[in-house]
Order: sequence, then C-alpha cells, then structure tokens
Amino acid sequence: MGYREDMENCRAYIDGHLAEEIAPQALAERYGYSFYHFCHVFRAVNGMAVCEYLRDRRLGRAAAELLGGKSVTEAALDCGFDTSSGFDRAFLRHFQMSPTEYKKRKGGYLIMKPEIRKFASFTAVGYVLKPQKEINILENGAYWLGKDFSAVSKEDYAKLCVPDHGEIGCWMHPDEGGELYYFFGPMVRNRDFIPKGMEAIDVPAAEYAVFTVPKADTKEQLHENIQKTWKFIFSDWFDGSGYKFNHRAMDFEYYLRKDTFIYVPVVKK
Repeated sequence: MGYREDMENCRAYIDGHLAEEIAPQALAERYGYSFYHFCHVFRAVNGMAVCEYLRDRRLGRAAAELLGGKSVTEAALDCGFDTSSGFDRAFLRHFQMSPTEYKKRKGGYLIMKPEIRKFASFTAVGYVLKPQKEINILENGAYWLGKDFSAVSKEDYAKLCVPDHGEIGCWMHPDEGGELYYFFGPMVRNRDFIPKGMEAIDVPAAEYAVFTVPKADTKEQLHENIQKTWKFIFSDWFDGSGYKFNHRAMDFEYYLRKDTFIYVPVVKK
C-alpha cells in the first residue's frame, strides 16, 4: 500500500469520525507511521498539516449542518468542538462571519468554501441509467434517487464495496453518436468482478474542488440540496475562485455513508 492510498484511507477515516477526538499521534499509529513521518507524508500528499486538515473538515461539515437546519450548538458538538465559544472563534476566522450570521444568510442561497484536494485515479462499477428525454444535467444531479436497482442482487453489490470507500454518481458524456447516461455505483479495487447489468468506468487522477452537500433527512431534501450545490458551483463559485473547470477530468457526486460531496475537477486560471 502506497502513501497516497494510506492518506486516502486516512481522510476517509477522519471524515467518518469528525465528532470524535482525533489525535494526529493516534492516526500515525493507525497507519503504521512514526509521528514525524506521518506528519511529513500527510502534508506532502494533502497540501496541509493534519491539524489544519482536521479543523477545515470539521468547519466544513459544521457549515453544511448549519445550512441543513442544525442549531449552532448542535453543529459544534456534531463536528467535534467542545464549546460553542471555541467553535464561534474558529468559524469566524475560517468563514469571516459568525455561525449565526452564516445561518441567517442561508435563505436558499448557499455560501460554500470547498476543499482543494488532489485525488488519485480509481475504478468504479455501477449501473447505467439512461434518461428517456433530453434533460439539463446540472438540474438532474442525484439522478439515481428513486430508481430501480433490483436487477443486481444485494449479495453481488456487497461484493463490490470496499470498506471506507463510497459510491459515485456522475453524468457520462458519450462519444459522438452515443447516448448520455448517468452512472451510479461503488468505488472498487479492480475490474475482476462486474455483475451482469453493471459496467466499469475509470476516473482519472485530478485536482478537485470538493464541496460538502448540506445534510438531509429525506431523499427529497437530499435531491434539493445536491441541486442547490451544483447550481452554486457553476453559477457563483467559479467566477471569483481563481480556478476553471478541467475538461480532461470528470466531475462526480460522492456518497459516503450519510455524507455527500461533489467533486469538481479544477485547474488554476
């Protein structure tokens, strides 16, 4: 297992335990590194120190929970902050506004600060969902919601899944003459097993702007939050971001347990 895969697993672990106390020393031991070596590798792969990454992920998650309707106190506790005052100070430094002000400015309009992250290439195996009519793909994220997946058994689907890795959803732009379709399925280790009714795709390595979608209590609310996030990215964020869309890579939705992220490939302008 290489450094990048170790750090990918480490990021997934962090994202799954943000409400808990996470000590860098414990992370180093978990992945078999000395503390000094772990800190060096983490910074080299992720572009920031582990403590800075933990803070940014917690604040990003808290912001998403505020937009999803949580109170300031609930968001603070859910994301590993011991006190509301400490959370308020950290949030103000990061977003240049207090959690309360951030929550008041919601009004159906998203204010989101993505994490810029390099992501290694990977393979996914999933379903191909073809729309029955012409659609606007930016208004049809999470196209998998409500679809019938009974053609593949739960046992076969479970064989594909890799611990601490999620599922992706993405619109696939066909070659000339092909049909536009939506892909949905888990990240896998390899192409050795592809159940009938599914297919494999390879997602190239790229640098991404990673947006955390506000949490939702229902499928309908999740669908709405994903649409709002896509709209914010292409209607507002790109204009002043200093980045442009990388057309040589793929954008996708990433579903990891109860969390949803949108990965948009970017390059500096």
